[in-house]
Amino acid sequence: MHDLRWILEDLPVGVWVRELPNSRPVYANPEFRRIMGVGAAAESLIDDAATTYGIFDRAGNRYPVERLPFSLVVARREPVLVDDMVIHRPDGQRANIRCFGYPAFDSEKNLTHVVVAFLDITKEVKAEAERDQTEARLALAVNHAPIAIWSADRDGLITVSEGAGLAALGVKSGELVGKNVFQLYEDHPTIPGYIRRGLGGESFWYTVAVGDAVYDTWIAPIRSPSGEIAGVVALSNDVSEVRRLQANAIQNDRVIALGTLAASVAHEINNPLTYMLGHARMLQETLENADQVVTGLKGAEGDVLRELVARMRHMLEPICCGTERIAAITRDLRTFSRPGPDEAAIVDVRAVVETVLQLVGKELEARARLSVDLRETAAVRGNQARLVQVILNLVVNAMQALPSDRPEESEISVSTRNDGGDVVIEVGDSGPGVTLVDRERIFEPFFSTKEIGEGTGLGLFVCRNIVRGFSGDVTVGDRQGGGALFRVAIPAMTEADTPAEVSERVASVGTARPSGLVLVIDDEPLVARLLCEQLLAAGYRATTEEDSERALDHLARDGANVDLVYCDLMMKGMTGIDLSEELETRNPAVREKMVFMTGGAFTPRARAFLDGNADRVIEKPFDVVAETDRRLHRLRASRQTRS
Repeated sequence: MHDLRWILEDLPVGVWVRELPNSRPVYANPEFRRIMGVGAAAESLIDDAATTYGIFDRAGNRYPVERLPFSLVVARREPVLVDDMVIHRPDGQRANIRCFGYPAFDSEKNLTHVVVAFLDITKEVKAEAERDQTEARLALAVNHAPIAIWSADRDGLITVSEGAGLAALGVKSGELVGKNVFQLYEDHPTIPGYIRRGLGGESFWYTVAVGDAVYDTWIAPIRSPSGEIAGVVALSNDVSEVRRLQANAIQNDRVIALGTLAASVAHEINNPLTYMLGHARMLQETLENADQVVTGLKGAEGDVLRELVARMRHMLEPICCGTERIAAITRDLRTFSRPGPDEAAIVDVRAVVETVLQLVGKELEARARLSVDLRETAAVRGNQARLVQVILNLVVNAMQALPSDRPEESEISVSTRNDGGDVVIEVGDSGPGVTLVDRERIFEPFFSTKEIGEGTGLGLFVCRNIVRGFSGDVTVGDRQGGGALFRVAIPAMTEADTPAEVSERVASVGTARPSGLVLVIDDEPLVARLLCEQLLAAGYRATTEEDSERALDHLARDGANVDLVYCDLMMKGMTGIDLSEELETRNPAVREKMVFMTGGAFTPRARAFLDGNADRVIEKPFDVVAETDRRLHRLRASRQTRS
């Protein structure tokens, strides 16, 4: 042994030798002392070795005697390997150790010595821990992020397939390994070509749709040490949701642009429409009076006059109907830019549906069997007329989806119910239904599945805008038994929503019409003149002002004598908004008397003003006499309450 010491002294491996059977240490080289932090303890017993040398396992427990390399060699009489020992040195440092134990026998096969070689593997263990941590972090990212990492050999055989991004394909990590990518996507128009380009040596990005999933993929060739292409590796990012959000953003931008245009068009239409419709109504009243006059006339002249009056009334009727229809269309156009409910109040949903069914009952009976299940529901907050428009549109759509010549084979179902915190209205039909592709598109403006000339493509878009203005939504799905089922869900009102929620309608029947002075401010002379004439005919005192600057001076100076002010919102020069803001400083008491008329708010500032002053806004065309009656009653009731 002494002859070999010169070899062992300079080895970069710790060596420790113990003699048997007396089990005493006979040698330890300098590297052993460096690794362990102490030299060999001559009097130490094996049972005390773990304590003497500070030997622990990687979990921090004192190392068991029976698992020490010496003990294992004695027990097994063969070489052993132990690599989970951690030495806690006296200087406070720690070292990870790998030990090789070797038995030494005499000529009679008696175990005489045990030689243990010690290697410091601290750096190796640290590197393994860092690798494991990196792999764990990578696995966490791959298994939770919408990505898929995959590779394939030259023949297209998939060798790696990992990542949460595979879920969109309906598969799990590793599930595609061993399958051939060319066979999996042999019917796909682009994927095989992209992979062949990668196998040809190209590295590039491509976007591909697989079913409903969309992936942005980077692909590159894998090369062998000799430089030959051995396959491809790729990273695919599931961008399906991003693409949907982008499509929604594009659609929203389109709707916003259309909204601005629609509001501008509606504004330009509504001013002439207001005086056309107003004068048409006044002409109807005049003809009624003329009819009473000519009724008492005798002879041929009386007959001629009565015939002329009847013909004028007959010719005036389509004019009134046409202008009313234009007014309805411009109201629909305004939902592009302002979909919220007008004059929101408590609405009985079941009563609204019953009203619609009464309205179209006869036509429904001629088109299909009607199945009705109207259960009691909670109230909702909204505008009743707007909700009637929604339900009527859905019922008419259901009728138009059915063949007109087989009513006995067709069915329309209408139901109401509470569903959690929502009030749900469902309108179904037994028609062809709505395809998955069209279920969102039918709610886009100007999209229609009807024949040319049968629809504007605005109906369902307007319905959804109105319902979303009530904080609800409209969706479409499959009706049980076939056909389409449209579902309107609106949040139900709670007790907290309805403290003193009394309708602001004033019962004018049996109540004397209030008197007062009304000022009409509008830079459209024909509109201002018409409203003034209608108010004068109803017994009000009324005056007009076409210049907003002069109107401001009038109200700032003499506003106390004016009972109600109708002011156009979008005037040239000083707008109604500007005028309102000026009055805040010059005569704030007048503001509560102001009603802002709008034919369409097409600027962000105007829309913001309308949202903040909804109770003092009226849309053209409107019944100025009825509106004046209502608002003057309310103003005077408010003053009496305060006094």
